[in-house]
Amino acid sequence: MIKPLIWKEWHEQRWKMAFGTVMLLFFTGSFLAARVTTQSELLIVLWFFGGLILALYSAMGVFAPEWTGRTTTFLVSKPVAGWKIFACKWLIGWLNFAVPMIVCSLCLQFVSLGWGAGNIIKGILVSLSMATMFYSMTCCFAPRKSSEAMVGFAGLIVVFGMLVHLMVINVTVIMENYQHLSFFRQMFMFINPVFWMMPISPLNSKIHEGILFIEQGLLFAVVIWIGLGKWQRRS
Repeated sequence: MIKPLIWKEWHEQRWKMAFGTVMLLFFTGSFLAARVTTQSELLIVLWFFGGLILALYSAMGVFAPEWTGRTTTFLVSKPVAGWKIFACKWLIGWLNFAVPMIVCSLCLQFVSLGWGAGNIIKGILVSLSMATMFYSMTCCFAPRKSSEAMVGFAGLIVVFGMLVHLMVINVTVIMENYQHLSFFRQMFMFINPVFWMMPISPLNSKIHEGILFIEQGLLFAVVIWIGLGKWQRRS
C-alpha cells in the first residue's frame, strides 16, 4: 500500500514542485540580470526567504485538503499504519520545496558563483534544515481539521513567534559573539529554526554545531509526534 500512497501524493502535488522550481529560477535570473545585489547576497536570500515561502506554501496543501475534502476516513480505513500515511504525505510535501531550492542553488553556482562545492552543499543543507523545521511546525501546529487558509495562518503565527524570539535574542544576547556564549544561551538561541543559518559562518568549535543538531533534532521529533497524534485521531 505504500507505493499507491506515494503515487497518489505525487500525482496530486507534483505541479507544486514544478511551479516552485520555475518561480525560484525566474526570481534568481531576474535579479542576476538586473544586478541589484551581489551574487552571494542573492544566494542567501534564496536560501532564507525562498525556503520559508515555499515551505509555507507546501504546508498548506499537505494535510488540510484531506480534511476539507473529507477523505481522511477513506485513508485511515486502508490496511496501512496511520504513521505511514502521515510519513508519505509529509515526504511529498517536503520535496515540493526541497527540490526547487536544491535545483536553483546548483544552477546559480554553476552559472556565476565560485563558492566551492563544499560551501554550497553546506549552505543547502543548512537552509533545507531551517525550511524543514518551519514546514513541520506549520503542518503539525495547525489546528486539527484546518483548511488551507488556517494552515497558512498558523504558519504566519509561527513566523511571528520566530521574529519575537529574534527580538528577545537581540536584546539579551550580543549576536556578534555567539561563539563565546554560555551553554544556556546557546540552547535558548537554537530553539528558533532561523538559527540553522548560523553554521554557514565559521564556528570556533564543533560543539556549537553539535548543540544545534541535538536540540533541533529533539525539537523536530516532538513536532512530528504532535502532528502524528493529530492525524491519527479519528473524527
